[in-house]
Amino acid sequence: DKVIRNIEMPKVTSIGDRAFYSCSQFAPTSLPSGLTSIGSNTFFACSKLALTELPSGITSIGDCAFRSCYVLALTSLPSGITSINDNVFDSCSGLALTSLPSGITRIGSYTFRYCEKLALTELPSGITSIGDYAFQSCKGLTTLTFKGTPTSIKSSAFNSCANLTTINVPWAEGEVAGAPWGTNATINYNYTGE
Repeated sequence: DKVIRNIEMPKVTSIGDRAFYSCSQFAPTSLPSGLTSIGSNTFFACSKLALTELPSGITSIGDCAFRSCYVLALTSLPSGITSINDNVFDSCSGLALTSLPSGITRIGSYTFRYCEKLALTELPSGITSIGDYAFQSCKGLTTLTFKGTPTSIKSSAFNSCANLTTINVPWAEGEVAGAPWGTNATINYNYTGE
């Protein structure tokens, strides 16, 4: 089977649900520059998809959009994204994000599960909720600092993050339910960055 490395989609602003679902030979080096939304399950199990960036105008990515894209190598996300939905990057073991857009308010369930190269050190101040197993088995997490105070963090959010040793949070112990969220990390409460 021939690997598809280039795709011509002039003036496309949206790619719908399941458009390239399980297309194991689909491996374009870029997506259309005018793209603003990616549907649910769009690139699910596109195992050769090795994108390093997404078009800057994207504001919406559906559930499971990149799930099981093992070689997806994004290091950043478009600044207009405010919610990272359920399972979006589940099992993207090559995903190497070092930061999240400052406008992020929600991280869904299983969003970054098994993203072993995820290297975040901070979570933006506007995040209000983090879902079940959102960061499960993210071995690249070592020290993580919350810049704001979410209203909800599921108790399993950081389950099996073997190298996560320290979590810095600006709130008092007991203020956000569920800590330590499935991790053995030391949680430094009332952290001010000093």
